[in-house]
Amino acid sequence: AVCLGALPSIGGSFICTAVGYVTKATGNATCFFKILLAYYLSSGLAIGLGNSKDAGFDAQFSTRKTYRFRIYVPVAMLIVLLPLAGRLTARLPEEPTVEMVLLLCLCVAGVGFFCGVLVVTGTVIVGSLRYQSRDCLVLSWIGVACAGLACIVAQWVTGFGPLAAPGEVHAFFDCGAFLSALCLAICTALDLSGEWEQAFDRTAEEEEPLQVVAPWECRAIWSPAIQGGNAAITVFLFPLLPLVHCQSLATTLVLWKLFMDFVGPVLMLCWRCPWPFAGTAALISTRVALLAAVLYLIPRSDDFRIPLILAWNLLMLCGSVLTCAMDRLLEGSSAQPAAPETLAAAVAADKADVSVVEGNGDDGDAKPPLTWLSRVRANRLAHQLGIVVGLVSAGIVVYPAAGNGGVVQATELRCRGLPTCAAPSAALAGTQHWPCGGGGGGSGATVGGAGGSHDSVRIFHYGANMGCAKLEALGIYPLAATPARAAGFRLSFGSAPGFPTSAQEPAFGGLQTCGDGGCVHGVVHELTRRDLATLSATEPGYTLGELPDVAAYHGEPLRGVLAYLPAGAWVAEAPSRRYAGLVWCQANASLSSGYSRQLACELAGLGIAGLSCAEERFQPLAVQSQSFLGVFRRSAGRT
Repeated sequence: AVCLGALPSIGGSFICTAVGYVTKATGNATCFFKILLAYYLSSGLAIGLGNSKDAGFDAQFSTRKTYRFRIYVPVAMLIVLLPLAGRLTARLPEEPTVEMVLLLCLCVAGVGFFCGVLVVTGTVIVGSLRYQSRDCLVLSWIGVACAGLACIVAQWVTGFGPLAAPGEVHAFFDCGAFLSALCLAICTALDLSGEWEQAFDRTAEEEEPLQVVAPWECRAIWSPAIQGGNAAITVFLFPLLPLVHCQSLATTLVLWKLFMDFVGPVLMLCWRCPWPFAGTAALISTRVALLAAVLYLIPRSDDFRIPLILAWNLLMLCGSVLTCAMDRLLEGSSAQPAAPETLAAAVAADKADVSVVEGNGDDGDAKPPLTWLSRVRANRLAHQLGIVVGLVSAGIVVYPAAGNGGVVQATELRCRGLPTCAAPSAALAGTQHWPCGGGGGGSGATVGGAGGSHDSVRIFHYGANMGCAKLEALGIYPLAATPARAAGFRLSFGSAPGFPTSAQEPAFGGLQTCGDGGCVHGVVHELTRRDLATLSATEPGYTLGELPDVAAYHGEPLRGVLAYLPAGAWVAEAPSRRYAGLVWCQANASLSSGYSRQLACELAGLGIAGLSCAEERFQPLAVQSQSFLGVFRRSAGRT
C-alpha cells in the first residue's frame, strides 16, 4: 500500500519542487500555473478515463494482465519522462522561449497522465486488500507523504534549487526516475513472490470494473465533495506564498506541510474506532477558521511569523486527517475486516449494502450497484478535481497582483506590511565633499546645487555602493555625498536576468515601485563620468534610470538623479548574510535611524537577524577579490 501510494506521487513531487527554478529561470510567475495545470489536468483526465472507459478493456483481458500492464507501462514511461523534463528545465535559463515552455508543459502533461493511471490502478489493488487490513488506504496516504520527503532528500543531496547549475537539475530529476525504478523493483518483487496474485484474484472475485456508476451518483455524494474541497483549500494556498515576506519562510511552510502529511495518516492509524460524522464536521469547521486566519496572516508574516506557522501547521494537519477520514468513512460501521476465508461473503455483503440504497433491481431503469471501490475512486477523482479548482482559484487571486508579463511584484506586496516612509534625520542633513578622500580640498561641486558640474552626474546609491569600501577598491572617489530619500520606491532583495548571483550570493538589492507613500533612503553621490563608467562595469543586470522624486534630508529637491535599476524581470529572494549586513551597516551609519530600523525589520522577515556591525566583518566583494572586475565579468552570465 505504501509503495503504490508513493508511485504516482513521485512525479508530482519533483515537478512541483522545480517551480521555483522555472520561475527564476524565466522571470515569469505564470509558468508556475502553466506547469502545475498541465500536470494536474492531465492527471485528472487519466483518472476520469480510467473511471469511465476501461470497462471494455477489462472484459477482454485477464485481471492479472490488465493490472500488470497498468503498473509496469506507466512507471516505465515515468522513468523516461522525468529525466527528459529535467533536461528541458535545465535549458530554460538559456532559452526561456514560449516554445521551450510549451515543450516542458507537454512533457509534464505526460508525467501527469501516467501518474493518474497509477492512481486509479493503485486504488483498485490497495482497495482489494481491505478485507485483510482496514488501514490499507491510510497506508497509501503515508506512501504519498513518503514521495514528498524523498523529493526533499533528493533536493538536499543534489543541491537543486533556484540557482542550480544544469548538472544539478539533471541529477535532481534523475533521482525522481531512480525512485520510480526503485518502487517498480519493489512491486516486481511482490509480484514474483505471489503477493499480488491474491490481490488480483480478489479484484476479479468482486467482479469490479473500473466504472460502475458516475461519481456524482454516489450514495454518499458529500464524501467526494469534502475530499475535493479539502484538496482545493490546500492547493489554493501554495500560489499565495509569494505574499509571504520572505522565501525562507515560504520554504519552511512547505516543509511543515510535508511533515503534517505524515502526522495525519499516523494519527488515523492510531484511531481504531469507526470515524464519526461529528469528527468530520469538527474538522471542516476548524479548517475553515484556520484558512481565514492563514489568509489574514500571510501578508502580515513579518510581524506574525510564529502565529502564521502555528495556524498553517494546524490547517495542514486537519487537511491530512480529513483526507484519510473520508476514505475510512467508506468502511461503514464494520470495525474489523473480514477474514480471508470469508471474502466471498464480505463482497456479497458489500454489494447487498449498496443495493438496498440504490434500489431492489425491479425497476428497468435502476442503475448497477455502487461498490466500495467505486466510492473510493470517486474520492480520488474529486481529490484531483479539487486540486485543479484550487490552482485556478489561486491564479484568479494572484494574477491581479502581477505585472510586466506576469511577474509578481512581491516588493509591492511587502510594502503593505511595513512603514510607508521613514522620516529623515536632521542631524545627518547636509552635503559632505570628498567623503571617501581623494583630495580636492572641498572644491568639488556640491550636490545641493541646481545641476552640479557639467562633467559629473548624481547617482542615488542604496546598497553596497553607499559606503566607501567598494568605491575605494575601484579607485572611485565621489566629489560629494548627501543623504536623501526617493519617493515611490522601496529597497527589495532579489535577482534579475544578468545579475551575478551564485549559491553564496543568491540576491542583491534593487529598487521596486511602491505605493502608499513609500520611499527608499540612500546616499546621492556626485561622480565624474569616467568614474561612472568604471562603476557601471561592476553592475551587470542593472540599467541607469532617472528617479523622478528625490529630496535631500534637509528638504531640498534634487533633480537629474540617476539610480541603478534592475534591467529585467525581478524575482524576490533573500540575500546572503554578508550582503544584507553590508547594506544594513552602511544604512545604520549614513542614514536615519528610522530607516535602519525599517530595513532591519525587512531583513528579519527574510530570516536575517542579529546583525552586528562591530563583531562581523561585512566586506564588499571588491575588497575580498583583487580581480573584482574579472570575477564579475565571468559571473555576469550566471543565473
